[in-house]
Amino acid sequence: MSLASADVRFWLQAALYAALALAAWRWGGGPERILAGVLVWFKVADSANHALFGDWSDLSTIDTGHVVIDAVALAVALGTAIRANRIYPLWFAAFQVVAMSAHLARELVEGISPLAYVVMYVGPSYCQIIVLALGIWWHRRRVARYGPYRSWRSFSPPSPARARGTWPNA
Repeated sequence: MSLASADVRFWLQAALYAALALAAWRWGGGPERILAGVLVWFKVADSANHALFGDWSDLSTIDTGHVVIDAVALAVALGTAIRANRIYPLWFAAFQVVAMSAHLARELVEGISPLAYVVMYVGPSYCQIIVLALGIWWHRRRVARYGPYRSWRSFSPPSPARARGTWPNA
């Protein structure tokens, strides 16, 4: 990939992430805003990583900076997916698990193809863009049809039988 095409790809991704962040801020709820923040994190942290440590091009080893970036994103995505009152954050987090698995595979398997490694840890971010865009759209559509709804799951109250004390072992 030439330097010019890498610059174009960088700025197109940055613009897309910014557009999704603005859409999440405007039309999304808490989960949409947090997951948009994860995408912004990817761009900001990756730029800082390359500014501090230079460009990494040795695909035969893992890049510790990218592992840290992906680990932080995984923690945030999983936390959001577990608490969100939506299904799509689970898909977003699952794609992040794939990205983290790529780093693990690169470290554990000596003969992994460098191309497979790059596809496994870069590819999921493109899927996450699609998932988040659909999530914002689904959320907006649901709010338009049914009105506001909770962004986060709440723990279930006790069943009526347990609350009355008539449930066995209550």
